Amino acid sequence: MTTRPCPICAERASTRLETFSRDIWSVEQCAGCGHVYLKNPPGYEALAQEFAWEKTYVSEHERRLTESPMAYRLDLATRFRHTMFRKSTSDKYRQWFGSGKVLDIGCGGAGEKIEGFTPYGIEISDELAATADKSMRAQGGYCIHGPGATSISQFEPEFFDGVVMFSYLEHEEHPLPVLKSAAHVLKPDGAIYVRVPNFGSLNRKITGRKWVGLRWPDHVNYFTVEDLRRIAGMAGLSVHLLNPIRLPFDDNINALLRRKTN
Repeated sequence: MTTRPCPICAERASTRLETFSRDIWSVEQCAGCGHVYLKNPPGYEALAQEFAWEKTYVSEHERRLTESPMAYRLDLATRFRHTMFRKSTSDKYRQWFGSGKVLDIGCGGAGEKIEGFTPYGIEISDELAATADKSMRAQGGYCIHGPGATSISQFEPEFFDGVVMFSYLEHEEHPLPVLKSAAHVLKPDGAIYVRVPNFGSLNRKITGRKWVGLRWPDHVNYFTVEDLRRIAGMAGLSVHLLNPIRLPFDDNINALLRRKTN
C-alpha cells in the first residue's frame, strides 16, 4: 500500500483527520487546496477484488446499523423520499443529453434500458462488468472491464453525447485524468453528469464520523462544491449545479459538467 499526493493539486503535504480516519486508512486534508482524501488508497486491484462494492455492501450495512441504529433504520425505511417527485432516468437522460451514445463510468451491473440511447460502460468489478457487458451488447454498446482512468482512452474523441459518473468519482484514485479523458471523448455540445457525496453538507458537519458519505477504504475522495469546480476547471470543464437550493442540506452534489467555451 502506497501513499499519494492530493488528487487535485498534487501537493504532498497533508494533515491526518482523526475524526474521519479508521484503522489503517488515513483520511487527510491537503495543505495546498484543502481537499480531503484517503492518503493510502488500496489500489485498483484491491477495489476490483477484495473491496468490490458487491462484496463490501453487507459489511457496510452492518457497520452503519451498529454505529447508528436508529438513524440508519429511519433512513432505510424512508428511502422512497429520494425518488418522490423526481424524473425517471429516461427523462433525465433526454433532458441532459438529448439522445445518442452514453458512457456510464462505474456502471455496476447496468441492466436498465433507456429508449433513444446506446449504452457503453466501464466497470472495475469483474462480476459486475460481465453482467453490464451482456446487457449493453444486447442494446448495441458494450462495457469495458477496468479502471476508468485508463479504460476511457479506448474510446474515440468526441464519441459520446453524454457521460455518467453516478457515485463514481469518490472511488477514483485519479479523478483529474478521468475528467480530462471524459472531456476528450465528449462531443462539443455534450454533458457529463456527476453525483458525489457532499463533504460540505450540514449533515456531515453535525454527524462527523457517522456521516453517511464515509466509506473505508473505497471512498478515496471527499468533494466539496469548491473542490469539484476546481478539478473540473483543470479539465477544461464548467460546473452547473442541479441541486443549488437544497445543496447545504443535501448529502450529495449533483451537477452537469460541460466543455468551457472560452
